[in-house]
Amino acid sequence: MVFESLVSDLLNRFIGDYVENLDKSQLKIGIWGGNVVLENLKVKENALSEFDVPFKVKAGQIRRLTLKIPWTNLYNDAVIATLDGLYLLVVPGATIKYDAAKEERYLQEMKQKELQRIEETLQMAARRASQTGDFLFNLESVVYKEPHNVPKGHKKTKKHKKGFRKLKRQEHKQDKPQEEKKDTFVEKLATQVIKNLQVKISSIHVRYEDDVSDPQRPLSMGVTLSELSLQTADENWKLCILNEAAKIIYKLGRLECLCAYWNVNSSMFYKGSWEKIVEQLRSGISSKDQQLPHYHFIFKPIFASAKMCINPNAETELKSPKANLHLEVQDIAVEMTKPQYLTMVELLESIDCMVKNSPYRKFRPDVPVHKNAKIWWKYSFTSILEVHIRRFNRMWSWCNIRHHRDNLRAYKTAYKTKLLSPSKPSQDAERQIQDLEKVLDVFNITLARQQAQMEVIRSGQKVLAKKAAGQKQGGGGGGGGFFSSFFSRRNKKEEQEESKEQESSGLDDLMTAEEKEKLYTAIGYSGSSHNLTLPKQYVAVIITFQLFRTSVTVREQPDVPEILKVQMINLSTKISLRPGAQAIRVEAALEHWFVTGLEQKGAVPSLIASVGDSASSLLSILFELNPEESAADQLLRVDSQPVEIIYDALTVNSMAEFFKTGKGIDLDVLTSTTLSKLEEIKEKTATGLSHIIETRKILDLRIHLKPSYLLLPKSGFCSDESDLLIVDFGSLQLHSVEQSGLPHASSSFSSLEEIMDRAYERYSLQLRRVQVLYCKSGEAWKTARLQGSSMQHVLQPMDFTVQLAKCMVEKDARMARFKVSGELPLLHVKVSDQKIHGILELVNSIPLPHMGSTLSTPTDKMHPLTDARPRALSLHPTLLSAMETGWCFLTLIGCF
Repeated sequence: MVFESLVSDLLNRFIGDYVENLDKSQLKIGIWGGNVVLENLKVKENALSEFDVPFKVKAGQIRRLTLKIPWTNLYNDAVIATLDGLYLLVVPGATIKYDAAKEERYLQEMKQKELQRIEETLQMAARRASQTGDFLFNLESVVYKEPHNVPKGHKKTKKHKKGFRKLKRQEHKQDKPQEEKKDTFVEKLATQVIKNLQVKISSIHVRYEDDVSDPQRPLSMGVTLSELSLQTADENWKLCILNEAAKIIYKLGRLECLCAYWNVNSSMFYKGSWEKIVEQLRSGISSKDQQLPHYHFIFKPIFASAKMCINPNAETELKSPKANLHLEVQDIAVEMTKPQYLTMVELLESIDCMVKNSPYRKFRPDVPVHKNAKIWWKYSFTSILEVHIRRFNRMWSWCNIRHHRDNLRAYKTAYKTKLLSPSKPSQDAERQIQDLEKVLDVFNITLARQQAQMEVIRSGQKVLAKKAAGQKQGGGGGGGGFFSSFFSRRNKKEEQEESKEQESSGLDDLMTAEEKEKLYTAIGYSGSSHNLTLPKQYVAVIITFQLFRTSVTVREQPDVPEILKVQMINLSTKISLRPGAQAIRVEAALEHWFVTGLEQKGAVPSLIASVGDSASSLLSILFELNPEESAADQLLRVDSQPVEIIYDALTVNSMAEFFKTGKGIDLDVLTSTTLSKLEEIKEKTATGLSHIIETRKILDLRIHLKPSYLLLPKSGFCSDESDLLIVDFGSLQLHSVEQSGLPHASSSFSSLEEIMDRAYERYSLQLRRVQVLYCKSGEAWKTARLQGSSMQHVLQPMDFTVQLAKCMVEKDARMARFKVSGELPLLHVKVSDQKIHGILELVNSIPLPHMGSTLSTPTDKMHPLTDARPRALSLHPTLLSAMETGWCFLTLIGCF
C-alpha cells in the first residue's frame, strides 16, 4: 500500500536531518509491520543551523518515538503517535571546540538542503505556471528567440506558436466552469485522520547555558513540558475510540505544566559527560507533582484544556458549525527580577558579538586571555588577514578566476549529461558533480544548472525527468530541474496524453484502483457529488478562548515585595468564520484590570483599577470582515468602562531604577537588536494600510471610551489626608462618517470639486467633559467631579470636537493629504492665588526618578523620596499678595 511509503519518507525527511543514529532500513521495516519504536536517538550538533543562530547542540536525545499504525484496519482503529522524552542542551558556538572536518560536513549538508529547497521552489513555480500558460509562453519565447532582421526569402521559424497554442488551450480550460465538490478529498481524508488520531507528547526539556556573555554570572534558561495530549472522546468527554457509526467527532486536548525559567549564577550542565547531561535534563522537568525550587520562573507552570467538536456533515444540515473549538487556560503568570533583566540585556549584546565573531571561530584559541596576550593578539591578526585580506586577494587573482571558470564549465557539462539521462547517470559524472559542488557556492551552482537546462532546450534534445514520487535530491541535485517539466518538445499525441494525465487525480500514480476505491468508501468521499453554495449567514467554524487570570510581576529580587504587579481577570475571545460570505468575526472582552505598586507604609497602593459597572466588561473589542449588519467591508467596535489611575512616586521611581543597567547601553543594545524587526513590522503595516486605501475598503468605525481620570497626590503617595490634583480625560467617541449621506457623484453630472471631496475618508472625534480639579484633604472630590461647576474646579467641563479627513489619492498636488477642523465652544478656567500656590506646592512635592546610574535597593528607596527632586521655583509672597483675593474667572470662547 502507498501509505507505508509515504510515512517512511516523511519520517526519514523530518527526523533524519536532525538525528545521527537513525537506521532508515529498520525504520521502513517497522513501518510496514505496523509498529515503529525509535529509542535513544542522538540529536545532531548542527540541528539549529536552519534558524541561523550562533548556537550549537551540546547534547540532545529523543528518548522514545512510537508510531502504532493499524494497516489492516486503518480506517476504523486509532493511529497512535507518542513522543516520550526530548532533551536538548544548547550552548554558544564558542563553547564547543572547533572541528574542521565536522564543520565542513555540516556546511555541505546545509548547502545540499538549500539547493534542494531552491529546486523544489522552482519546480512548484513551474507547475503553477504550466496551469495558466503565461509563464510557459513567456519563457519559450525567450528560449526560441529569433533575430529581428531576417533576410528576404527566409521565413522565421515559428517554434513559439506551439507554446501559444498551449496557452490558448489553457485559457479555454479556465473558461469552463469547474464543478465545486461537496467536500474536497483533502477535507474528507483529514477528517478521517483526525477521527482516529491520538497524539501524546511528554517529558520535554530544552535548555540554553551561557557562561560566555558574563563568566562571573553564568546563566541558564529553558522550557519544560510535562505533557501535551490529543485524544478521542465521546459526547460526555470521556476517552474512547469512535466506531463507524459515530457522526460527530469529539477530541479532548490537555496541556500540563508548560513553563520557562531563567536562572542567574546557575550551575553549568555542559561541562559534564553526555550521559550525565541527558540525565540532568530528564530529572529537571517540572510537573504537577514535582515543583523544582531551584528554578526562577519567568513563565510559571501553565495548565490548559481544549475541547473540539467536529461534524463532517454540518454543511449539509446547516444546523451546527462544522468545527467548534473551546480552549481554556487557568492562569498565566509572568515574573521578572532585576538580575534576570540585566542578563537579558547582556545576552542580547553577547549574541550580536557571537554573530560578528562567527567567521573567525576556527582561529579562536582555546586558552584564557589572562597571561596569554601574545596568543590572542596573533588570533586578531590572523583573523583579519585570512578573512578580510588574503581571501579577497585570492578571489581576484587571475589564477583563481580561471580555475573558477573551469569548474563552472565542468559542472555545467556534467549536469547536462545528468539531465539527458537522469534514471541512470554515469558514476563518473555523479562523482564529478559531487566534487564540484563542494567547492562551488549555492549561487554559482544554481546559475550553472539553469544555464545547462537552457542549453539543452535550445539544442532541441529531450529533457528527461524522474517521477516526483521517486525523485531524490542527492549530492548532485535531482530530476530534470526547473524547465524540464514543460519545455521538452512533444508531438500531438504526447500532448493529448499529457492533458489526460493532468486531468486525472494525482492518486493514480500512487494507488491502485482497488486501493483508491477502498479509501473513498472509508472516508465517505464521492467524486461525482456537487456542492450547493453555503448561505452567507452560516457559521462553519467557531473558536473560543478563555483565560481566567493573567499576571505580570516585576521585582528586584525573588524574595522581596514586588515593585509592580499587573493583573487581568477573565480575558475571553471568540472567532467565527462564515465561508459563504468569506467573513471572519473576532470578539474579545476583558472583565477587570488591576495594577498595584510597591508596598509602603504597610499598604499596597493601587495604580490602575476598574471603577465602571461590574455587570459589563472593562474592555470589549469587535472586529469583522464582511459584516452582516453593515454595508461596510470592515467593522470595528471598541468600548471601555472608566478606569481610575493613581500616580505613585515610589513605584514609578522604582520602575525607572529597575530598567537601568548602569552601563549606559540600554538604548544602544535594544535598538541594535530590535530596530530591524520594528522596521519590518512598520513596513508590513504601511503596506497593509496602503493596500486598504488602494482597494478603498469601507471601514465602519465606532470607538467609545468612558471617562477615566488621573489622581496626582501630594508627596506622590495617595491617602485619605492627601491633597489631590484630578485630571479627568472625559469620554472619547471616534466614529467614521458615512459617505452615503453625501450626494452620489457621477462623472458626467458632478463637478470636479464634488468628486475630489468624496475622495476622503472622514472621521469624527468628540471629547466630552474634560476637566481638572484641585481638592484639599477631606474635600468630596468625587461629588465635585460629577458637577458642572464647583469650588474645586480649575478647568470646568469642556467639550471638544475634531473632524478628520484622509485623502485616498496619494499623488495629487491639488488634494491635501489630511484635513483637520475642530470646534471648542467654551473654555472656562477658574483660578485663584490659593489654588495656584496649592497646585505648585503639590507638583513640587512629587519626587522624580534619579537621573544618575547608581543602583539602589527597595530599602534605600523607602527613605526620603521628597528630597529626590530639586524644589520647583516658588512664587514670592509679595507677588502672591498682589494677586486678587477671592476668585478670578477667566472665560475664553473660541472656535477653530
